[in-house]
Amino acid sequence: MLVANVQDRILASTDEVREAIVDPDHMSGYFISDGDKRMRSGASVHWEFGDVGRALDVDVIEVDDERIHFHWDASGVRTLVKIEMQSDDTTSTVVKVTEAGWSNDDDGIARALAQTAGWTDFLCSLKAFVVHGINLREGRTADTH
Repeated sequence: MLVANVQDRILASTDEVREAIVDPDHMSGYFISDGDKRMRSGASVHWEFGDVGRALDVDVIEVDDERIHFHWDASGVRTLVKIEMQSDDTTSTVVKVTEAGWSNDDDGIARALAQTAGWTDFLCSLKAFVVHGINLREGRTADTH
């Protein structure tokens, strides 16, 4: 099975990082254009991505202090995303994102590579937003925040 796998360290507490991911008001500052509600275990949330003209539903499996797991079909295939957060100390969090579920063929490889690039952008944007208050997605299209 193919897996997209990215990781980065963010100079913020695990609580700050998790809140930036589960709260749609925060997420609209770096990732989505709009979201209908917070991510909670067992919930289904709706996200809009104005910069790419796409909206999708996310089926949240689990949210706790160190992990956020969900299913979605952002790549055109239903996959499992795992966001794992580990505190290095009170001011630093290592965030690891994995996504899996593509077939082991040319189409699956293309989708996994595209999602790897997407998750790299997610982590860079999350870091810029949490640490510096900068929205890297702003200005990509006229309809983004």
